[in-house]
Amino acid sequence: MNKAAQSILIAVGVFLALGGVAQAQTVKKYITPDGKTVYSDSPIPGAREVGEIKAPPRLDSGASPQTQGVTRKEAEEAKAIDKRLEQQGVERDRIAALEEKLEEAKRKLADGKEPLPGERKGIVGAGTRLTDAYWDRQKANQQAVDNAQRALDDAIAAQKQ
Repeated sequence: MNKAAQSILIAVGVFLALGGVAQAQTVKKYITPDGKTVYSDSPIPGAREVGEIKAPPRLDSGASPQTQGVTRKEAEEAKAIDKRLEQQGVERDRIAALEEKLEEAKRKLADGKEPLPGERKGIVGAGTRLTDAYWDRQKANQQAVDNAQRALDDAIAAQKQ
């Protein structure tokens, strides 16, 4: 790092440190000889000090809601809203997963219409017929679609309540 960059970095650090100190200082109110009111954290020559304004306390995230000016009821309402929003997010994620599962079951059903090797049997007269394994697979695929649709419908109905 070159000297200029180091100097800039040091200057920024000093300003940040002083900014934190200035925040905690007390500001005083002065009246100048010509009657103007001036607020400053350092004395004003020739002005009369008439009061001071203390910096407000910093809000502590770990402090109780009462010390931060929030009533217990407001805090409980905020927690209830947060919980409800979180639950809605969970329900949306669940519905999205169920929609994906339904689409996958429909794809599998559509792709499974064609018989697999061994699901056709030759019959007398040079023809073929589909085996029970083919029909069982079709029934299972349709059942998977029906189950996925039912689960999705139930989740959507539960979300509306």
